Amino acid sequence: MKTIVHTTQQVYRQLVNASSRPGHIENIAEDVKNYSDFSDAALLTAMTLFDNEISFFSKDKTMRKELKVLTGAIPNKDHTTADFIVTKEADLKDEYFTEVMKGILISPEKSATLIIDVETVGEGTLYSLRGPGIKTETKVSLSLDSHWIKLRNDICKEFPLGIDLILTDKHNNTVIIPRTTKVEVR
Repeated sequence: MKTIVHTTQQVYRQLVNASSRPGHIENIAEDVKNYSDFSDAALLTAMTLFDNEISFFSKDKTMRKELKVLTGAIPNKDHTTADFIVTKEADLKDEYFTEVMKGILISPEKSATLIIDVETVGEGTLYSLRGPGIKTETKVSLSLDSHWIKLRNDICKEFPLGIDLILTDKHNNTVIIPRTTKVEVR
């Protein structure tokens, strides 16, 4: 019998693999009852990373309710102080990049992570990634508009400050772009 603990342990391993190899696509296809219109990968990622000490912001009422019930995480009405922002690409706003926690020099870990459910991971605009975990260069195609990557790059230019991105799609593909990774449009 496979429990939610077993499921989140498997997803955690996949997230560690994806974060240690930026641009690497993981398919998170575990069974989960998903009542939101977000991908299973987005829900499973949040279920794995959230606990009762995490605050998150999501405009989607169903996702907010589901994450609160499944994880005990605290829904935040203000995106500027949330640990995580869970959103669809269509609902992205510049403020989700410019007005979120970016850490401070003595505590760079106090920054936001954006979980963005995009149309596709593996198709669309080609991006080049360089940095820790990448031997020379990794290329990944994303449907994510380059405007959002430019905003993300501006926020992350003063390392160790910045934000991390976790991108998921309807096919349950997941790619992680840590703040340490340099991203360019190809």
